[in-house]
Amino acid sequence: MTADCSNARKIVTQIPDALVNEIHDGNCVAFVGAGFSAAVIPPWGKLLTALATQSAVETDVENHVASLVLKGSAHAFDEAAQVLEDHLGRATFLHHLELLLTQQDERPMSQRLTWLRGIPFRSILTTNFDPLLPGSTPGPEAYRRILRPDAYRWWETRYWGNAVGAATLKLHGDVANGEIVLTRRDYRRHLYSDPAYITFLRTMVATTTVLYMGFSFEDAYLNELRSEILALLGQGDRSTPVAYAIVNDVPPGTQDHFRKHEGIEVLSYDTHGGTDFSGFDDHLGAIYQETNPLVRFGRLLATRRILWIDPHPSNNGEAFDYLAASAAAANRERSPLVTVSTAEEGVAALASAENGGESFDLVITHWGEAGALTPGGKPCSTAVGLLGAIRTRDLRCPVIVFASATNANERKPAVLGMGALAYCYTFADLYRRIEETLSPGGMTAGLVSETVSCH
Repeated sequence: MTADCSNARKIVTQIPDALVNEIHDGNCVAFVGAGFSAAVIPPWGKLLTALATQSAVETDVENHVASLVLKGSAHAFDEAAQVLEDHLGRATFLHHLELLLTQQDERPMSQRLTWLRGIPFRSILTTNFDPLLPGSTPGPEAYRRILRPDAYRWWETRYWGNAVGAATLKLHGDVANGEIVLTRRDYRRHLYSDPAYITFLRTMVATTTVLYMGFSFEDAYLNELRSEILALLGQGDRSTPVAYAIVNDVPPGTQDHFRKHEGIEVLSYDTHGGTDFSGFDDHLGAIYQETNPLVRFGRLLATRRILWIDPHPSNNGEAFDYLAASAAAANRERSPLVTVSTAEEGVAALASAENGGESFDLVITHWGEAGALTPGGKPCSTAVGLLGAIRTRDLRCPVIVFASATNANERKPAVLGMGALAYCYTFADLYRRIEETLSPGGMTAGLVSETVSCH
């Protein structure tokens, strides 16, 4: 995988920092509507018209469906779907619909799907029931998985390379299993016979930042639910957005209205009269570039080097794989990692850099009980020995100690007192510290000769 995912277009769209931060912090949920799949899945009007034609319903039924489709409203589409189901029967209706949806060529959507899956959303909700986005259908197990995940980690491998992406919930069912929400009767049953469904949606909208994509805001019940949550939160003109939306051709005045009165910051793009929808992909691609873990780290590691001290590198296999993949994402030919086994070797490498060799931007060391000697010749941990030697020899480089949580309460203040930048015992904290340290203007700035700390 390359940093731009082999995308030929250069993405220059600016994405709000607040949205990027919400995604990175695990507070953002993607809400995917029918417009997301419009490149390969026919819009509802065409789909219903094709369904009426291919199912060979009576002429008067086909004409009735056509007249409803011409109205172009969500209400009319629901009615048209109900008319077809009434005349065909549920099983036949769903069979023809599944045939229509599974005959589409997904290749034009491959880039868009790659970006969606590579963005570390907390979860993905979709009202689409086509096969493009595999996922769970509503139910207690799916709700629990979305609302109470075991953990959210923006650097998880599910967002790497050929990503599987965030857990996806298909709110209106899946055509593959024959349980979907499409007709007027379906909506009524879904909304009023399943109180858990609305409770779930209320919880998601109230507690997370939602990024709407391919969403028309024509679903009356979702609009009413959003209004209810805005009232609950006391959303005002100066409140931070509770949601964002990628929507085409929204004039500035309407954008301002959505921001002030709907709590939604609109990311609009110009389709030049409905002829060019590439602006959607520009926005989605830009969000991917700012949030995908491999791309983010790839940028950081493009010109940086990390010295890692540990005689048992297999202990850090996950991190090594992650950093190597990040470097590959930035098309870096050489690994950003230099590994050594002892504090003595680490000090020698740093000293060589100080004497005109290739410099290091960060040192990561294990704790290493009795793995080194103090200047007085007494056994000490690798971390303590390294930090002592760095201070004695006035070597400049930030140091992170990556060790187990065992005795962390005693170890952490000891190494921080000797100038270590941080003591980490989880991969999540380690990655966060690496990112903070290597970011432009980050913690490597302001190093002073008498300490390895960047405070």
